Amino acid sequence: MRYILYNMLLILLAPAGAGYLLCRRKYRILLRRFNTRVPRFTQERVIWIHGCSVGEVMVARILVNALREKYPEAALLLTVNTVSGNELAKTSITGAQITFAPFDLAVCVRRFLNKARPAILLLLETELWPGLVREARRRGVPVVVVNGRLSPRKLPKYKKYGQLMPPVFSWLDHVAAQEEVYRDRFAALGVPLDRISLTGNMKYDGVLMEVPEPVKAALREAMGYDEQSMVLIFGSTRPGDEVLAAACWKALKPDFPRLRLIVAPRHLNRLDEGLTAFKGESVTLRTEIRAGAGDKTAGVMMLDTLGELGVMYSLGNIAVIGGSFFPGVEGHNPLEPAGLGIPTVFGPFMGNFPDAAAMLLGAGGAFQVQSGDELIALIRSLLTRPESARMVGNIGRNVVIKNQGAVARTLSRIETFL
Repeated sequence: MRYILYNMLLILLAPAGAGYLLCRRKYRILLRRFNTRVPRFTQERVIWIHGCSVGEVMVARILVNALREKYPEAALLLTVNTVSGNELAKTSITGAQITFAPFDLAVCVRRFLNKARPAILLLLETELWPGLVREARRRGVPVVVVNGRLSPRKLPKYKKYGQLMPPVFSWLDHVAAQEEVYRDRFAALGVPLDRISLTGNMKYDGVLMEVPEPVKAALREAMGYDEQSMVLIFGSTRPGDEVLAAACWKALKPDFPRLRLIVAPRHLNRLDEGLTAFKGESVTLRTEIRAGAGDKTAGVMMLDTLGELGVMYSLGNIAVIGGSFFPGVEGHNPLEPAGLGIPTVFGPFMGNFPDAAAMLLGAGGAFQVQSGDELIALIRSLLTRPESARMVGNIGRNVVIKNQGAVARTLSRIETFL
């Protein structure tokens, strides 16, 4: 009954949603989700992987490569929900057909399933859509959550509105959870414990561990950096983070004239907001540098491209994790800079990556600060003591290496359903 009511609500909302997309040129492409284009597969077995946006696409890239090697005879289908996710997937993933996921209306999902005929549906992290799960189960298609996690923000919402929503958690065939805390959260929402396994975080396996020196040298040259440049990177910034980055820049620049700053907004639609925080400062854009029109003397570069943050981290002396200094977001992935041996700093809100943060901190491979003043003081100390900073970076890299292996464990769980 709840599933029927859910679909009725979506039907009522669909005209307004379509109208909204029509009025915004950038998002009109999402209208395809009402009748998604599905490639014609000649292979007998189709493995369907679904993620939401940029973050899940980064995990999908790891999983696609592993599945391609283990099941070379199978077709791989990757679906995404967002324009940015689609763009990144098509530029960074090979070996899988990529398209938009259907809207969660039963009629849209059924039409998609008729065309795709998947042998299994793999949902990345928290992509739990009642329509996808229910309609796949009705066809006898196993539904498995991989790299499963539930943020502390989502848990109370699921509990609060759980009685109004279809029982999607009880419909899951299996959850391959990243950590014990996520296993417990899935269980609290209705997934039987015997359907949950601990496989670890695949992001450890997919962490960029090295960038070739010629690539780094070319980037340094393009951006006007030299061997004496001190590069501070604020990665995946959210609202408030750019203001914090600007405060750090203004406080530290007088004492460190070779300091350079890279700021990478998590969402590019906030680029203007980020630039506003640096009003009056010399700022250039990554796209300007690519076009040969960037100002190499600018102290601040705003990263306005997708998929380059990992490489940019390799240029850094210090990395600061966005989304971790103010309530609401709960941090982004600290493993990306840590894997490259870059000293990593984050704020008090790391609920999205509790185990990764705890392991890095416990080993002495990262720093956590509680305020902007503490952040400025720590960065000043690290810039003054580069040998100590490098030691912390090396410890963080070793933490990443020791925790790899989640992909193999995840493939083992998937194999039982194929």
